[in-house]
Amino acid sequence: MSHDRYHIIITGEHGRARTLVIGKRLARNLVIGSTLCSLILLAAGILGIRTFDRYRTLRAEFATTSDRLRQQDAKLAAMAADLTSVRAEKARLIASYEEQVADLREEQSRLEGSISRLDERSRIIQTVMDRIGVKVRVEEDPGHSGGPFIEEKRDYGDRLISTTERYLELLQKIPLGKPVASGISSGFGSRTDPINHKRAFHAGIDFKGNTGDKVHATGDAVVREVGYNRGLGRYIILSHGNGYESVFAHLQKQLVKRGEHISRGQVIGLLGNTGRSTGSHLHYELRYQGRAINPMKYMQVAGLNLTVRH
Repeated sequence: MSHDRYHIIITGEHGRARTLVIGKRLARNLVIGSTLCSLILLAAGILGIRTFDRYRTLRAEFATTSDRLRQQDAKLAAMAADLTSVRAEKARLIASYEEQVADLREEQSRLEGSISRLDERSRIIQTVMDRIGVKVRVEEDPGHSGGPFIEEKRDYGDRLISTTERYLELLQKIPLGKPVASGISSGFGSRTDPINHKRAFHAGIDFKGNTGDKVHATGDAVVREVGYNRGLGRYIILSHGNGYESVFAHLQKQLVKRGEHISRGQVIGLLGNTGRSTGSHLHYELRYQGRAINPMKYMQVAGLNLTVRH
């Protein structure tokens, strides 16, 4: 039996010794238990240390991630602000473009209306030209001209404006309408001469009137001649350009001088009874390229409807 137990004697320098008896199985169990506890504590310590290190690492990573998230939040806030600004700028640009488009459409509408009216004016002017048989002539002389070469690029509106301006300029100079507001006493062409009663050619139209009645120019012109002779009496000859001249004869008085520029409707003289005449009247004559032409169709133009839509 003594081999199954351990006897542990505890003594000091003085006093009684004490004896402790422990069974071998119990001692072995205590050693094994102590060893296991030590191993468990050691493993727990190692695991705790590793867990703490992992915790510190995760905490550092969490702090870094939090910083990055805060930075990302700041960037997102800045991007949101930029997006809001871009949207506002987009809305402003769209509003501006819509306003510009509206203005362009309004301008286009006005331009189309202007071109339409201009086209109508051109048509009316062309009608006048066709009625009196006038052609716009530009005498080009390459031997006396020059200037830089500029390629011609004109659209319909430019051509229409150019044509209309040339027609208007020409029309302003062509003698149209009546020189006096009175009736006709003798027409153009063959007639019986009022003095010798023989058949003769009358180169103009006679307007009856009273001495002193105002005589008006029928187109813009330059006074070519102011004079007197036995046949025409006191007379005025106006040069309108483009080959046209107008003659005003039997005047009581001339109110213009040679070389003077005259406008349509301007009073140039007073009706009279001078020269070869049987009574107060105005002899009105039109000449084209030096040849007498019938003024009647040029006076009839004044009766055309030249109204243009506005």
